[in-house]
Amino acid sequence: MLLSRILPRVPRRALGVRSQSILSTSSSAKEFKVVLDGDTLYVDQALAEALGWNPGQMNGVSLTLSGREPHYFAVARSGTDSDLLARATVESSVNPRVQMMLDYLKDR
Repeated sequence: MLLSRILPRVPRRALGVRSQSILSTSSSAKEFKVVLDGDTLYVDQALAEALGWNPGQMNGVSLTLSGREPHYFAVARSGTDSDLLARATVESSVNPRVQMMLDYLKDR
């Protein structure tokens, strides 16, 4: 089940969520379990480290959540190439010229 389809409907209780990589088929894509409780998303250490946290870090890591309904949501370390790509993807998805080109390609 896609994380983006679950999060908008989450009740105010702890919930385990199984996410699925929808953007990458590379061998570096990984799947993680997360827990949403209230407004806090809890992740395990492996995911935290993948997002740039390290055990000696006291200040945390700044993350950015970018998205465009209904299917595209991305969390990336703020200021990274991944963050810039996610933001650009959201911005371009509302561009009428990009939409026209995607519709054209979809019909081929």
